[in-house]
Amino acid sequence: MTDDGRRPLARIGEDPVVRVAAYYVLLAAGTALLWQVFPGIAAVFSAERLDAINTTAVQADPLLEALGASAPAMGPPVALAITTALCMIGAFLLMLPVSWVYILTRRKKGFRQSVVQTLIILPIVVAGVVLLVKNSIALAFSLGGIVAAVSFRNTLRDTKDAVYIFLAIGVGLAAGVQVMSAAAVMSFLFNVIVLIFWFTDFGRAPSHLEGPRAARRLERSLALANRTGAFVAQLDREILKSMSPEQLQALASRARRRVGEGVNAAPKAPKPLATVIRVQSPDPERARPDIEEVLATQVKQWKYTGTQRDAAGSAVLEYRVRLRKSVPAPVLAGELRTRLGARATGVETR
Repeated sequence: MTDDGRRPLARIGEDPVVRVAAYYVLLAAGTALLWQVFPGIAAVFSAERLDAINTTAVQADPLLEALGASAPAMGPPVALAITTALCMIGAFLLMLPVSWVYILTRRKKGFRQSVVQTLIILPIVVAGVVLLVKNSIALAFSLGGIVAAVSFRNTLRDTKDAVYIFLAIGVGLAAGVQVMSAAAVMSFLFNVIVLIFWFTDFGRAPSHLEGPRAARRLERSLALANRTGAFVAQLDREILKSMSPEQLQALASRARRRVGEGVNAAPKAPKPLATVIRVQSPDPERARPDIEEVLATQVKQWKYTGTQRDAAGSAVLEYRVRLRKSVPAPVLAGELRTRLGARATGVETR
């Protein structure tokens, strides 16, 4: 058992890297089992379709032929649908762990949800399009014209995001040409290399170079702190530029809240001392220290307002107090009677 009461195996199972490795193992085992049940699926992992694309003659789809041989009653439309589904599902299964690694390695810096979803959807679309185009030059040119007519304005702020997108296209192409083994190798090796770079923090500047540069930035920021415009520009250049949209939105909401607090904040009025304690004593000089010692420990706040004389001539010490919820007025009066004894002939609260 560990310090937090969990077994070591449970903690290992929560490691995201272990989960990614286990996913690849289960995916390989499931593929091998499916291969034994449906031998025709082997065509998805061969390079026969790629060889057919490299030739000038239009050849039949090897996976379609394998499906037709294993199920003669299956018509060409059904076989084509199954082929498309297998290739698109394969692209999805191979890019899913890549998206997990992307989220893991970008958790500190921040990432956009749209990029994560694109990493999964893009290879599925590419695989389907490649299956549609096949060996047709006319379809390929038509597709190029359609893509050229669509303007993609989403820019990637990090060069590593562009590499992830390029990998998604590569996996989709490999799945589309039915070379799933190449797609699996690309997915696995890419994740291994990215995790190694992330774990070792490869390429980071040494501390003896980062320290002086950070100190110079701090000095410049402090020097510009009294000039609002220059300070904001420096803050935008040094900090805000490297933040993700989600982080900027959270920072903006926090800044608006701070501005509201500064404008609307008003000094809080002190709470009144609403309860009056009157202690009648024949010897007020000796009773007063004991009364104030009790008040110091039993109430939130107190104030001595003076000593008066009643109609019989006895001294009455008066205090204004703010009670605690745990010590109501009757309890406080009983505590004073117990502490003062014969020095108090009466205790009154109102």
